[in-house]
Amino acid sequence: MPPIFASLSDEEWQLMEEWFAETTRQNLIGECVVPIMSFLHGMVMGSGIQRIVQLGTHAGYSSLLLGFYLRQMHAPHGLFSFEIDEPLCHFARKWLERAGLAEVVRVELRSSLDPASPGLAREYLGGAPELVFLDSSHEYRQTLNEIEAWYPALAAGGFIVLHDTSEFAASFDVTGEGGVRRALQEWRESHPEVEVISLNHNVPALETPGIVYQDFCG
Repeated sequence: MPPIFASLSDEEWQLMEEWFAETTRQNLIGECVVPIMSFLHGMVMGSGIQRIVQLGTHAGYSSLLLGFYLRQMHAPHGLFSFEIDEPLCHFARKWLERAGLAEVVRVELRSSLDPASPGLAREYLGGAPELVFLDSSHEYRQTLNEIEAWYPALAAGGFIVLHDTSEFAASFDVTGEGGVRRALQEWRESHPEVEVISLNHNVPALETPGIVYQDFCG
């Protein structure tokens, strides 16, 4: 069993099973795959990261898991997550309440690009975010604006982790403008002083052979 699940208590695992059943029934599929969550699990638990911002909550899968990890580290007010879809926001809040994570995770019904958003997150977390996890619209322009807005809000030495940076995942951009891949590429070129690591950036298809990091979305 992957460590992202092996570290859960019996009660937490039972809740996740119920969450999977409910999201399958309501066709709310959209959760992160195991490799990216394993990467986040290692960063958060390995480095003791206790101030996290998430851009894009969806149905709450990654918010639940990150909340469980933060609770294991006794880190209240550890995750501030933004969601613009009201039904999804309420759905995620309901499951976080059921999980007993109300004092660990806050889901805010607000655009991450609202000028007030960084300040609200900082106030809740008690300081600048050490990690920003960007997994929202998959659109080029929105993503580029989010990177520009949140990079200055990071704590010194902090991280922005972007999902869906591969060539394959560029097709998720409903505007057809190149998705997260193009946004990251352009931002990287305009900020050469920033250290950037991109995994599976040029993976073109879901069936691409020889991939070690098993997330074809990058």
